[in-house]
Amino acid sequence: MTKKQLVTAVALTLATLASNTHASDEQKVQAGGIDEAFKESDVKWTFRYRAESVDQENVLQDATASTLLTRISLETLSYNDFSFRFEVDNVSMVSNRNDYNSLLNGQTDHSVVADPEATEINQAALLFNGFTDTAMTIGRQRINLGNQRFVGGVGWRQNEQTYDGILFTNKSITDATITYAYINNINTILDSNLDTESHFINYDWALATDVKLSLYGYLLDFKTAPTDSSRTIGARVSFSDIQNTPFFIKAEYAKQDDYADNPVYRDSNYLLGELGYAFANGSVSLGKEVLTGDGSSAGNAFQTPLATKHKFQGWADQFLTTPVGGLEDTFISFNTSIGTSSLIFQYHNFEAEDSSADYGKELGLSYKMPLTDHVSMVAKLADYESDGFSVDTRKAWLMFVAKF
Repeated sequence: MTKKQLVTAVALTLATLASNTHASDEQKVQAGGIDEAFKESDVKWTFRYRAESVDQENVLQDATASTLLTRISLETLSYNDFSFRFEVDNVSMVSNRNDYNSLLNGQTDHSVVADPEATEINQAALLFNGFTDTAMTIGRQRINLGNQRFVGGVGWRQNEQTYDGILFTNKSITDATITYAYINNINTILDSNLDTESHFINYDWALATDVKLSLYGYLLDFKTAPTDSSRTIGARVSFSDIQNTPFFIKAEYAKQDDYADNPVYRDSNYLLGELGYAFANGSVSLGKEVLTGDGSSAGNAFQTPLATKHKFQGWADQFLTTPVGGLEDTFISFNTSIGTSSLIFQYHNFEAEDSSADYGKELGLSYKMPLTDHVSMVAKLADYESDGFSVDTRKAWLMFVAKF
């Protein structure tokens, strides 16, 4: 089956599940006309100021970045079951100092802070909710699937990653959600476009109140970087309140091989196991994440090019690309709320998957506190201690977010 036939078949399947009937009364309020739909648009403003410092034990000069993200978001009322979403982002330096390598500003003698100055259309999408149990979004859009381990928006960076394509979400099966997307362009965090013909398929099912299952397939075809093309098929299951206790378990397995025009043979695996304990105002967990590699090249190691990688394997971002020897990340995570504030502590121990080599360890600490109904503050620290991989790296952030 060709890619075009696959897209058509999936779209027809979802349309059939929707039965081509009109949506229920629970959908959005309908406008009386296009003019009213735009006049009554929901407009939101977001401002995110961030100071980030990076100190590395190498020849690079320390980095200091002071940037402001300004975002305006608009979504119209629905008219004849159609609505429109539009979002513009601007990332600017706050000070005149240019003491960091944004990967676009030419400051290659400094450490990297991947927040280049840019003004761009972050979202521009047409939404349709006229089918029973099925929603459709066409255009540039935000896509965060599951826990964003494989497909996400990289929302930690000032310039978000968004996707151009068509997305269907179907809920015709009780306690389940089917998601399918066809993507032909990726709007990256570096203000560039990545030509692709990729497919995302997710099936999320709540088997019971305390058991959730996710099945997924990600077929990534990168036209300008064919060696990054891959097919990943996997499953994730989570159990909470085990035997009426506060314990929870998460387990996941995925297999990845080469796809489309990738000339590099790939046969790698992803595994996750996590055991945790939830208490009144937080949780603590111990887990291990494994991305296999064969020791020959990064092209043969398990990669996640579209993930929100900052969420995983330490906030110092030392493993954005899986090393040739693969990666085993043994981690402890603790989070708790203190009044209206929240505190997160992480510890990671990194090792090679295909040998006994140590990579390093990392401590992470994050504190978030609301200042007003619209403004919050985040202070965050990551300290990576190398044991042969990369170099000692310390990163610190102070961030203020205002939403109106």
